[in-house]
Amino acid sequence: EERLAAYRTYAWEAVDTSVPGDPRLDNNPFFHEYVRGAIDRHLVIRGFAPTVVRPDVYVHYHASTRQKLDITGERPRAEEHAERTVQVYDEGTVIIDLTDARTGALVWRGAADAALAGVVNDQARMESTIERVVGRLLARLPRRA
Repeated sequence: EERLAAYRTYAWEAVDTSVPGDPRLDNNPFFHEYVRGAIDRHLVIRGFAPTVVRPDVYVHYHASTRQKLDITGERPRAEEHAERTVQVYDEGTVIIDLTDARTGALVWRGAADAALAGVVNDQARMESTIERVVGRLLARLPRRA
């Protein structure tokens, strides 16, 4: 945290932000635009200023999705039938990195997960989910003075 206090400005680093294996998000430019916009808003809230001239840190993010299983119900005893339900759902992960612009060293990394049930095909829900996840993630970043 003490080291982060020296950083005031940021710029976006050009990196691949594709979502491996999920064409619903890979091919959705609004997804990437909204993630970047949410990160910009929350970095400014944390006291960072965007710049294109000699930034202190570069920002980049990685987003991915994967299917998860949720199994609920009681474990059956001998000779009983299980009363279990299995639910398959998508979970998304966003990782945000800040790297020192001069050295390239990673100076901060944050990661957050969110269930994506019903989000991918609903633009308003996607935007609110991204805003919530990015806000929660960047809230861990120390605020600039």
